[in-house]
Amino acid sequence: MGFFSWITCDTKKSIPAAASGREMKPVYLLQPNGLPPIKEECYEGSGVFGGKNAYEWLAEMNAGPLGVDVPGDPRDVFMLGVKLAHGRVLRDTATGSYWHIFDDGSLVVEGQFFAGTYADIIPEFGKSANDLVEEGRMERHSVGDIVGVPYPLKFSFDAATIYENFPASGNCPDQGYFYEDDDAEPDS
Repeated sequence: MGFFSWITCDTKKSIPAAASGREMKPVYLLQPNGLPPIKEECYEGSGVFGGKNAYEWLAEMNAGPLGVDVPGDPRDVFMLGVKLAHGRVLRDTATGSYWHIFDDGSLVVEGQFFAGTYADIIPEFGKSANDLVEEGRMERHSVGDIVGVPYPLKFSFDAATIYENFPASGNCPDQGYFYEDDDAEPDS
């Protein structure tokens, strides 16, 4: 597994991984409703902050408000968080129905599931998902945009930052590691 990271919600600064060689400082996974932030002294680049996986946190915080049961298997909890953050579905422009290709996300967005890849022929259409998107019959949509994520991930280098005062943290384009200028402070 490679590195991944986010930018802070308040300063828009990259959260570097320890292996990047950048100066390390505590970073906080902010929490809503007055819950204390989760402190990480030295981010390792694997999505864990203060012992809590960020995607598991995302799933656990949002499952109830979205009317989704938290899965019992920790791997499924993690995958639910990943779906909320990065999941994609296809919407049939003729019927409005949603299609999950390769990965069944119908727990979050109700729809049809096709176990093949985007290049495989979907029997109901006689074409691949790629072909259907190219011709306009299907549109790609973000799971998060469809269901809304009441409590997105937000990070800050300041423990006093209030969750409700800032937008969600974006993904770090440098993955917290692959900075172009090794001596400069990242600005994204």
